[in-house]
This record gives sequence, structure tokens and C-alpha cells, in this order.
Amino acid sequence: MKKRVNRSASRPARVAHRVQPSRPSATVRRSVANTSRLKQNVVRRQAVRRQQTDRIRPAVRPTVAPRRVMPKRPAPAAIRSVPVQPLRRGTKLPPRPAAQIRRAARPGDAPTPQAFRRAQRPTASAGQSAAAHGAGLAPVQGGFNLNVAGAHPDLLAELSSLQFALGNLQKMSSYDDVVADIDDLDSDLKHALNLLESAREKGYRYQKDLDDLAYQTASAWQAVFEPVRQEAVHAAAAVQSSLSPVQTQVSQLNARLNNPGLASTHLRSTETLVNDILRDVGNKRRSIQGRYTEIDSSTYQLTARLNTIHWMLGQLGEAKFALEEREEIVMAVKARVDLSGDEDPEGILYLTNKRLVFERKEKVATKKILFITTEKELVQEVVFAEPVASVRSSKAQQKGLFGHQDFLEVDFGGKLKVISLHLDGQESSDWSNLIERVRSGKIEEDRAVEGGLSFVDLSGEITQADIVAIQQEVNELQDELMLAEPRAELEELENEVRSLERDLGELRARGYVIEKDLEGDIAILAAQWDRIKNNAIKTLDIQAGILGEQSKNISSLMSRVAGLSGNLAAARSVYMQLKSALASAAAQAGAALETVYGQFDDYAAEIEGLAAHLDWVDWMLDALSTASFKLLSTESGVAATEALYARPGMEAENGIVYLTDQRLLWEDRIDVYEVKVEVALSQIENVSVKVVPDEDGEDDEFLVFKFAGGAPLHEATFDLSAPVGEDWLKMVGRARNGDYTADRAVALDPAELERIKNAPVQCPNCGAQFASPILRGQTEVTCEFCGVVTRI
Repeated sequence: MKKRVNRSASRPARVAHRVQPSRPSATVRRSVANTSRLKQNVVRRQAVRRQQTDRIRPAVRPTVAPRRVMPKRPAPAAIRSVPVQPLRRGTKLPPRPAAQIRRAARPGDAPTPQAFRRAQRPTASAGQSAAAHGAGLAPVQGGFNLNVAGAHPDLLAELSSLQFALGNLQKMSSYDDVVADIDDLDSDLKHALNLLESAREKGYRYQKDLDDLAYQTASAWQAVFEPVRQEAVHAAAAVQSSLSPVQTQVSQLNARLNNPGLASTHLRSTETLVNDILRDVGNKRRSIQGRYTEIDSSTYQLTARLNTIHWMLGQLGEAKFALEEREEIVMAVKARVDLSGDEDPEGILYLTNKRLVFERKEKVATKKILFITTEKELVQEVVFAEPVASVRSSKAQQKGLFGHQDFLEVDFGGKLKVISLHLDGQESSDWSNLIERVRSGKIEEDRAVEGGLSFVDLSGEITQADIVAIQQEVNELQDELMLAEPRAELEELENEVRSLERDLGELRARGYVIEKDLEGDIAILAAQWDRIKNNAIKTLDIQAGILGEQSKNISSLMSRVAGLSGNLAAARSVYMQLKSALASAAAQAGAALETVYGQFDDYAAEIEGLAAHLDWVDWMLDALSTASFKLLSTESGVAATEALYARPGMEAENGIVYLTDQRLLWEDRIDVYEVKVEVALSQIENVSVKVVPDEDGEDDEFLVFKFAGGAPLHEATFDLSAPVGEDWLKMVGRARNGDYTADRAVALDPAELERIKNAPVQCPNCGAQFASPILRGQTEVTCEFCGVVTRI
């Protein structure tokens, strides 16, 4: 069976990253979302979720084929540092706590720019939330009213939890906060751009990376604003259909609340339904928010830095000193000069491209009555104004009783000598670096383009370098406008669709007899392909036609700019038209790509997931074919993965952990093959996943098994080489429940089942009970006490 390449991992980004132009475009445009595509995506994703609820198919492709000899790996630090704590035979593990209904947010989560905005935004439902949380059982908006008055007292605690979850569901499903966040971010970005333009107009020339950050953020936002807002609106509309079953469940539950016996089961099913919808809504919300998280962070950073700059410009406007000719402000900060006396002057420390100036600016008492200040006046005077060239050195120092106060120490030499300043709100180390950059002249490398940044009308002359750069940008964008990438992906996807049936046939021939629905799933996907392909190609042609007109316009403008390259002044107006056209075309290309991919992306994800699963099975069969043990005659492999048998205090051993529909096994594959863990599924008492950071900061995923009395081991811990721990938890659960036995493509012989059912349970020689379970396909059993072999 062929080994596939992970198409999703190797696929280039949908919108190719282009070299950023040297100037921003004159206008900021936004692409328009395809609303029908958004609706279709919601429907498709809901269908995919429904299909995947009853099957576990790990979508992690094996990196290499099973190695006949495994390399040695060091024991994880998490295992080396933990003493051996064996489980006493017969000890009962505490039951796993029941799943709780998820809450919308975790207290203590790191604050985000969105969180700061939400904290400042007035909420109309604050009173309703207080009522719902305070009483715990208040009716929820939207009709989810629990009949608490008629409920049995034994159910009140669980009803309170359910009522909270219903209120949470009603709030989350509206997406109002997500839409408000998007609108707030749009306003915040506009405000940040205005702050930057204003700062440049007022003469602030440094921190040129602000221009790049502003342009990149605005470009990214124009491509996602309308699509992501529409996606939130349509997601809210789509989720309403899933709330009708909740209302039905609540109504049926209300009719049973006076009888704990009848209500208990219905209460569980209602909680499960609410949990499922909350999970889907939460995933969708995170997906939407994830599309603008980086933009939000950049906007927050941009605004914070510009607020500092505008505060600085305001202080400079009120200063008692004037800038000299060709002197420009670099940075300013509130500061206090650390003198030996009791009264240290407070004021503003200014750094320009020529001088370091400290101006005292504070209110001092002019009249006191009984030590109480009754009158104050503002004292504003320059304490020192020294050329930066006279600074011998500057460094950050920690002072104070416990060394927690940050000071900037500047050595001027001469009569000033060394002066210590306590800065308020800025790092002394940053100031030390700034002073050194000014002193060395490197600060001029941080100078923005003369004329400043304007998103309305760019000023300043263009250069030959600008024309070369825009030609490169045009060439790269033309490739994107042709939509060649999605066409190539459709061809690749068709090859993968056609190969699924053949690949599954090979796996069946090699003995993979479980998951009988695989044939049906592949047949359904194959039947859908022609329709999906035709729709995608039709959409491709339409979008390519639209973008073709843009391409012709851009080519024409580029030719005009190139023809005027000998007269840059005359070329400037055409250059600006081209920049605007490029920005608009880039946004439309991004929207077109999203529209085209929307026709087949979810389908491709299904194909990719199924293909990855077949690779997973192929890897397991390869491992089984080279193993030192053989499966029983009616036993089927379920999964296998490379894993370190992690035993505290013992040498690390590398091998493969196997799961069959009857057993859990681990085989040492260093030098001589040896099965060192073999436990029947009925003897697995508990299994869990533990994630521990390793020495490199990466997460190590451990699968921890606890075994019941009678098993050959108390417990076993495996350090997995792939992030499939959660998948294994589900697969082990299905195997223990007998789901894989019932899900066989080839039914079991009833005679074999009867033979195992009637197998002896005790040794005919010594009368001892057989401790190990009898498995299907087993032909004999050995007594642990007398060693006599009994044939079945």
C-alpha cells in the first residue's frame, strides 16, 4: 500500500504571503464575504460532527514505517523523577468524576485585548445574569424554563447546574459578544491608524516599524473583517435550529421533575445534549475568534505604543524648553531624580536625537495649616539639559531595600557626574539602549519615511526602487489571481478519492476485519465527488473570470508606471492608482480563494482524515507482520503506535504498544523482540492520559493503564511517540465494550463463540480457578499453580 504525503500539512498558505510593499496603499478596503458559502459550511460541519460522534479514527499519519529494531530513547524526566508507587492488588480505584457541563470561560485565563474591551462595554443583561447566578434557578431567556417549583428536592442541585448551562448556552449561541468584539476591533484599528497619522503630522519621526505594523495589520483586517463578521452572524442563525431539541427536552423533563426516578435519566440526556451543543458552539466561536486574534493583538500593541507617543508629544508641547534646530524628540517618560535629600524632584525625562533633558514638573505645597496642605502651585523648570554626546555610559540598576526598584544610572562626567533616575512605567534597560543608539547615531536607522504615513493621500516622491518593488508585487499577485493553487489541489484530491477503495481492499486482504462501515463511507464519499468537483470548478471559473478583469487593469497600470519611470513625478499619480488596485485585488483574491475552497474544504478534510486513518491501519498491520507474537485466530488488531515503556527507576525500553479487540500488548523492539505487557481487555480497570513537559519544553504524552486483580501487572505507563493519547482512550473504551467485535466486516462463527462460552473455568488437575480470562481463538490454558495445560 502506498505511503501518502500529508496534503494538509504540505499545502501552502491559502493566500500566498507577498513581500510587503515599501508604502501602504492609499485606501483600506475590505473583501465581501460569500454568505451562501458560510451557510453551507455550517451545514456541512454539523453533518461531519454527526457522522463522527460514533467513530474514532486517529488522523495522525505515521511518520515512518515500523522499524524492525527500535532505537534506544532516554527515560522521560517525568518518569525518572517519580518514585515507584505500585498499586496494591485488590485496591479499587476511585470512580472517574462525571463529566461536568462546560463553562463559557475559565477564571484566571490570561486577559486579552478582547477581554479589556468586554470589561469596558456596558452589558444590558447584567441584571439577568445576576438573577440567574444568584438564585441559581431563575428562568433563562429564550424559553428554557425549568419547573423548579414542582421539582423533587433531590434534584435541585443538578437542576441548578443545568439551569446555569442553559443560560450559558443561550448567551453563547447569540454570538452577540463576538460580533461586538469584531466591531470594536474595527473601531480600535481605525483609531490606531488615526493616532499614527496624527503623530507623524505632529512631527514624530522615529519607530518606523509602527508604519509597517499598521499597514500589515490593516491589510490583514481588510481581508477578514466582512467574512468573519458575516460568519458570526450566520453561525448565530444556524445554531438556532439546534436549540429546538433543547426546548423539547426541557419540556419533557419538566413533566417528570416530581419523580426522581423518571427524571434522572431524562436529566442526564438533557445535560448531554446541552454539553454537545455547548461544545459545538464553543468550537465555532473559537474558530471565528482565531481568525482575528493576531490582528487584535497587533492593534492593541499599536494603540498602546501610540498612546505613549501622544502623551510624550503633549508633554513636549507644555515644556518650558524648546527644541533646537534639527532636534527631534525620540522618547519621554515620567521620572524622579534620586538625590541624597528627602525631596527628590519629579518630572519628565526627555530624550531627543541631540540631548537628554530632565524637566521638573510637579505641584508643591505653598501653604499648610497644621501639616495639612491647603494651597499648591505647579513648579516647572529644567534641571539639566545635556548633549547625548557627553554621556559616558548609561545602565539599568536595581535599588531599594529588596532591590525591586528599577533605576536608570547615567554618567555624564564633568560637574553632573552620575545621576540616578527612577522611571515610571518604562524599562530602564530600554532607555539605556535608546541612549546608546542616539549616542552612536544608529537611531537614524529607525527614522520613518519623510512625509509620514497617510491612508488618505501618500506624500513624498517615488523612486526607481519603488517601481522595482511594485513590479515584483504585481508578478506575485498575478500568480494568485490565476487561482492555480486550488486547481492543483482538486486534481490531487481526485487521485486520493479514487485510491481509497483500492487501499481499503488491500487492508482487508491483509486481515483488517473491523470497522465494517468503512466500505460504505468510502462509497458515499466517492458518490459525492463528481458533484463537489463540478461545483468547485464552476466556482473556480467564475472567480477566475472576475479576477481576470482585475489582472488586466493591474497589468495596464503597471505598464503605464514602467513607461513613466523616466519621469518619476509624472509616474506618481499612476503609481498611487496601482497601489490602490493591488490592495483591492489582493483582498478580492483572498475572498475568491476562500469561496473556492469553501466548495470542497470540508469534503477534503473528510478524505484526508479517512486516508490518514488507512495509513494508521497500514502501519499497524506492518508492525503486526513483524511482531514476535501472533494474533489469535479470531482476533483483530485495532491500533498500534511506537511507545516507550516508562518504568520508574528502570532502563528505558522502546517498542510498540498494540491494542486488539481482546488484548493490550507491548513489545520490546530493542535487540531481541519480547512481549513484556500482555493483559486482557477485561482486566483493564482504568486508562488515562497524562501530559508532562519534557526538558526541551515540548509536551510528553503518557498513556497510563491501571489493571484489576488477577492481571500480571498492577499498572503500565507508555510514553507515546505521537499525539494520539485521547484517541487511544476512546479506542480502549470501545474495545472494552465489545464495539469492535460487533463492528466486524466478517461475522464471527457462532460455534467459536459457543466453544469459548463453554470453556473450563478451573484446572482439572488441582481444581484451582483459572485467573486469566479465556479469549476467542484460544486453544489451551495453562494453570498458574500446577502448570498443567488444558485444551479447550
